Parts: sequence; structure tokens; C-alpha cells
Amino acid sequence: MNRKHTILIDARAATRAHLGIKRYVCSLLETMIPELADDEVLHVILSPEAEEMPFLAHAKVVCHKAKAPFGTFKSHYQAFKIALSVKPDIYHAPYILTPVSVPGKMVLTMHDVIPLSHPQYSSYWMRLLWRVIIGRRVVRHSRKIIGVSHAALKACEEQFGTRIMNRSTVIYHGIGSNFKPQSEEAVEEVRVKYGLPERFFLYVGSDLPHKNVSTVLQAMALMDPTSSLPLVLAGFSAEKSELKGEVEDLHLEDRVVWVGEVPEEDLPALYTAARALVFPSLAESFGFPVLESMACGTPVLCSSLSVLKEITGGNAKIVSAREQREWMNAMDLASVSLEWHEAFQAKSLAWASRFSWKTAARSTLNVYRSLYRKK
Repeated sequence: MNRKHTILIDARAATRAHLGIKRYVCSLLETMIPELADDEVLHVILSPEAEEMPFLAHAKVVCHKAKAPFGTFKSHYQAFKIALSVKPDIYHAPYILTPVSVPGKMVLTMHDVIPLSHPQYSSYWMRLLWRVIIGRRVVRHSRKIIGVSHAALKACEEQFGTRIMNRSTVIYHGIGSNFKPQSEEAVEEVRVKYGLPERFFLYVGSDLPHKNVSTVLQAMALMDPTSSLPLVLAGFSAEKSELKGEVEDLHLEDRVVWVGEVPEEDLPALYTAARALVFPSLAESFGFPVLESMACGTPVLCSSLSVLKEITGGNAKIVSAREQREWMNAMDLASVSLEWHEAFQAKSLAWASRFSWKTAARSTLNVYRSLYRKK
């Protein structure tokens, strides 16, 4: 009788509080489950605040729920206890906050090291946690490290040493099949739903300081208000954002449209409706909105971060992150030049087709299988 291989994925971070991680974990799980071999069984640890995931109702999947909120010591202890009971061959931590030591061979996904690479965006205690606990113990305990980009692994190497590169591999995120150019009817429906103008620039993300939305606002203030396109901000509430005061100070109230959080089912039509996506981040692990926009045929203006250059492959307009006039010129060109728009639209669609969740799932399973004990 052949021995079963047991895989345990710690999916506690797949909550609305960690939307990028949630998208990664859910997309990976949904695509991976049909790819499981006959001798593989998948266990999944969920947070008490996890939303329903219908694809987990599968014969080869066993779900476990931690009772404490994710990120607490109690939650990590409960995950450790679950892992002890499961006795997995592989323990995949798709986010770096995880029990320090676990049974089985740990596979760790590294998205970024922003608390260390950009310390100005985190507290002293968070940096200490990453340096002492995460850096010295979790990373070194991992048998394999998956980087979501070469830039992510490079940053990890700079912080934790070159030895980890010997057990690291890059597996890019995929793009959901729902992200594709939408029909005129779908676009008009989302335009009416959110009160969108006919032509606009779009930003999708948070209003955290490292997202650098302020630079785009300042660039807009330099533009001719009678001819420049408005900016639609999606992903956060205007009432809770410090950017609202900045919009008022720059007298951009009539040129900024706040749509708040947008459910995923509306995102493809929102991307399709936009003239271009602006993504001015100062620090990023991957950048889902960039590739999702490109997959919908919408050109991208993004900052010159190495990870954004990597995932766009020369098929987006790269702008120096803090150069207001450079953003102004890029947005001016994107708004008036039909030739520019059509060229980047075609390049975006062709490039984005390379990113597949099926490829990511199969590559991740191959990482697991490389660690199985030989029969």
C-alpha cells in the first residue's frame, strides 16, 4: 500500500485584513486542489474570521479552524497544536507570521521584507520581531523558500544572508481568469453603479504612506484642470483617509472620485473602464492591481520599483516614484495620445497572459514533492 503524503497549508492570513495574501492563498488553493495526486491529502488551517471558500469542500481536503484571531500568540499556538495532530510531510506558510517551529518540512512564501527594507513604515517592535524572531528562526527553519518575484528574494537575501538563496525559488502569482476585457454593457453597469466619469485614471489599493498616492495628487495639481482626466480612488474610504485633507488642500475635490472598497466581481469592469491605472508605490511585494489591469487591456503607469519593472517586463510606462512633473507628463500623454494608449493596451494584454494560477499551483506542488521522503 502506497503511503499518503500530507500537506498542511496555514491559511489563517486569508482574511479581509490581508487582501493581497487572501488573494494569493485562495487562488492558490482553488487551483491546486484539482492538481493533487492520488497519494496527496491537503489540510488547511483557517482563521475564525475567514470567509466561506466553497472550493475547500473537496474529498481530499480537511479543514481546521483556529479559534483565536490571526496574529495573536494564542492563534500561533493553536496552529502549532493542529500541526502536531496532523503530522504533515509539508507545512506551507504562505505568510511569514507563523509558528516558529512546526512538524514537517516548512515551505515559506516570502512576499516582502518591508519592515526591514523600509523601516520608516513600521514600528521599532515590528522591526525587532522581523529581525530576531522571523529572520533568525522562521527563515532559517524553512526547507524551501518561495519568492513571489526575484526582487522579493533579493530583498530577503540582503536582510537575512546569501545562504537562503540555495533553497529559494521564484513562483510568480497568477491572474484570475475573470480579469479580462469586459463588455460595453458590463462597463456601463459599473460606471453607473459608482458614478464614474466617461474617462478617468484609476488607482486601486490602500492609502498607506508607502503607496505614495500623494505624489499623483500633487502631479494632478500641476495639470490644467480643464483638460486633465479625473482620478478614481478605489480600495479605501474617503472619510477615514488622510488623503481627503490633501485633496482639499490641493483644490482637487472636483477631480477626485472616491468609490471605497470595490468587490472583486466589479474590478474587471472597473479596470476596463479606466483610461490607465496609476500605481506610484515606494515599496511593494508584487502588485496585483498592475497585472490585473494589464489583463483587462488597461495600460499602466507605475513607479520604477524593481519588482514592478520585473512583473511588467517593459510593457508599462515606468515613472520615477517621487517626481511630480514626470507623473504629470506621463498622465498628460496617456490622456491625449490614442497611439500611446493602443500600443500599451496591446502590449499589456500579451504580457499579462503569461501569468497563470495553474502554473503557480503546479510549481508549488513541485516544491512540496521535492521534499517528500523517498520511498
